[in-house]
Amino acid sequence: MSLRPGRLFIINKVVRALPGTRMFSLKRKLLAFAGAKLGINVRVMGLKVSGPFELQVGDNTFIGEDTFLVGAIDSHIRIGRDCDISSRVTIVTGTHELTPDGDKMAGEGFGKDIVIGNGVWVGIGSIILGGVTIGNRAIIGAGSVVTKDVPDYCVVAGNPAKIIKKYDNVLKIWEKA
Repeated sequence: MSLRPGRLFIINKVVRALPGTRMFSLKRKLLAFAGAKLGINVRVMGLKVSGPFELQVGDNTFIGEDTFLVGAIDSHIRIGRDCDISSRVTIVTGTHELTPDGDKMAGEGFGKDIVIGNGVWVGIGSIILGGVTIGNRAIIGAGSVVTKDVPDYCVVAGNPAKIIKKYDNVLKIWEKA
């Protein structure tokens, strides 16, 4: 079920007015009332949600202050369990067709799903764009702009984000990419 924009307007105001480090249960209930599917022990500090998209967040996930989720019609944002989404992170499913012969370059809008795996850590100020899948236990460095898929057990950073480290599960060490 997609989020209900009419309910989101009020819920966004209430959630942002509540203390960041308190009242997690109330924030979960408000987001569920808007149509979000939330696991147990989801902790939201401060969040603004915009658009009629499907939102699913797994158990034990933390979402920091001033995080912004923007979704287009018929798109999905799926965040796995045990994730840490830092403050001021922006996650956007929407984009536009390019229309070089039209009146403006941004043509018809559409959405591309975003999937964030389990155990992911997204650093402060990062941006995740539509059509991206972030693998399990990946790390997104602070301020990164993620435009492409991120494999499991990788650290990415930069604009656009590039792999800088990979974890070797056999040797149990981090290797530079």
